[in-house]
Amino acid sequence: MTFKKTTILFCVMLFAGNVSPSFVYAATDKAQAKAELSKINSAIKAAEQKHRELREKAKAARQEILDVRRKMVRAAGSIQEQEESLDRLEEKLAEFEAQQALMKNRLEIRKEQRLRVLAALQNLAWKPTEALLIQPLPPQDTLRSALLLREAVPRLEYSTEGLRKDLMKVASLTTAIRAQYAQIKTMTRRLEQKRKNMDALIGKKSRLQTAFASESARAKSKAENLAKQAGDLKDLLARLDAESRRQKQMRPTQSSVPTGAFMAAKGRIPYPVKGNIIKKFGDMTDAGSASKGIIIRTRANAQVISPYDGTVLFAGPFRGYGQLVIIEHGDGYHTLLAGLGRLDTSVGQSLLAGEPVGIMVAQTQPTLYIELRKNGQPINPAGFMNRKRG
Repeated sequence: MTFKKTTILFCVMLFAGNVSPSFVYAATDKAQAKAELSKINSAIKAAEQKHRELREKAKAARQEILDVRRKMVRAAGSIQEQEESLDRLEEKLAEFEAQQALMKNRLEIRKEQRLRVLAALQNLAWKPTEALLIQPLPPQDTLRSALLLREAVPRLEYSTEGLRKDLMKVASLTTAIRAQYAQIKTMTRRLEQKRKNMDALIGKKSRLQTAFASESARAKSKAENLAKQAGDLKDLLARLDAESRRQKQMRPTQSSVPTGAFMAAKGRIPYPVKGNIIKKFGDMTDAGSASKGIIIRTRANAQVISPYDGTVLFAGPFRGYGQLVIIEHGDGYHTLLAGLGRLDTSVGQSLLAGEPVGIMVAQTQPTLYIELRKNGQPINPAGFMNRKRG
């Protein structure tokens, strides 16, 4: 009801003497309050609807991120299989090339032997009479020379046959080497395509996680500050652990690895990278101390994965370790990975077993340092890892 209509109604009722002014004002206030209440209720309903929509969108976004991460786990596994196959092919190629070099060397020796026999035969064939006239030989020497000459022909035939076989082996090895080169070339192309696909998945995950970027940025800043304050790796781990416990107390519903899960997976945990172990736990280091972890020599740009489910406590450079990733697995277990060339994870991110955390540097035969700790103390990771080589 408009102000004008209300005023006219008021005047009519006043002149009629049927209604008092106070009653009219009370009725007007009640109507306005009812209208305001209706507006507020509508706004509340709209806000609740918006909240539900946002909650559903956030849920869908988290599910999409999880789907992408699962795809990344499969893609990382495929890349590591390709890297392992490529390593085997390159090892086979090296064997073939070594055999080829050996066969070529044997071939040269046989050629020299054959040439010496031929030269001796030619010498006897050209000047047998003159040699005997100038310096006649005793009967026994003449007989020996005849026997040697008769034996030389089969030797020459044997040498020729051996030479032919060696030539065939060298030709066969050359063909095998060319085939290996072709296979390596094809597999390298496939590997590069898989890496491009992985980069696309990493980019997609990064875009999807933009909504949660502020929380991630705060966690990263906190980790960097703790790294500056830490005196060494043990100190850093203790500080990160304390911060992780504090965060869990503030948000007890935050997901973590189930109690006992890491220990239950003992002996079945994959190595974070494919390659050869060149230093074991307890081996002497260049500094003269016992190694607290293991070192794996791998290939340039090799894929590095999380060995087990967990949460990233630290991801970034740390004094003397280069690019370092620390993953918490629950029950006091932590995995430390050092020597990466690029990080594809961030502080606070939850990880699935096999999920990529980065790649190695592009140099020839880079090394990854792996350390496993229980309540801050280094332990031998060999018993936890799958017995299959890294």
